[in-house]
Amino acid sequence: MSYKKLLAFLPSLFFLKEVSAHCPLCTGAVVAGAIGAKYLGLDITIVGIFAGAFAISLALWINRKLKNYFKYQNTLIIISMFLLTIIPVLAFVKDMTYINLFNKVYFVNKSLLGSIIGSVITLFAYYLHNYIKLKHGKVLFPYQGVILTILLLIMASIPVYFIFK
Repeated sequence: MSYKKLLAFLPSLFFLKEVSAHCPLCTGAVVAGAIGAKYLGLDITIVGIFAGAFAISLALWINRKLKNYFKYQNTLIIISMFLLTIIPVLAFVKDMTYINLFNKVYFVNKSLLGSIIGSVITLFAYYLHNYIKLKHGKVLFPYQGVILTILLLIMASIPVYFIFK
């Protein structure tokens, strides 16, 4: 980006509205995490963790913007956003692993496994953030939701890295 374009962009920063959600920033952070994980050459499962987190973050963001028209709308949006984001990726990622569970061997797509882990962690972080806000009446520190989400995703990625290393 040239300096002239940057200088033309700077005045618009003074007219931006306040960011009112935890999800848009969280969505951007998990996309950056997925790109960073792929760039660093980490296992596809770790990229899947951040892809699953992206799908859930995007669904939570959309849920905030829509009115409730019917019962279980939020759940339907979360499930459909996960499926519409992750299922198309599975056609391109053929990396499989096996899981030994109850003396049976199951073959699982590593990207799908990571996506499920990332989506569960993101939902947990979202509800933890809301619980802290409800209990204390405010957030404890700036960007609490984003930090909780990214920290939990990184903590989940560490054992996955050593398992699939």
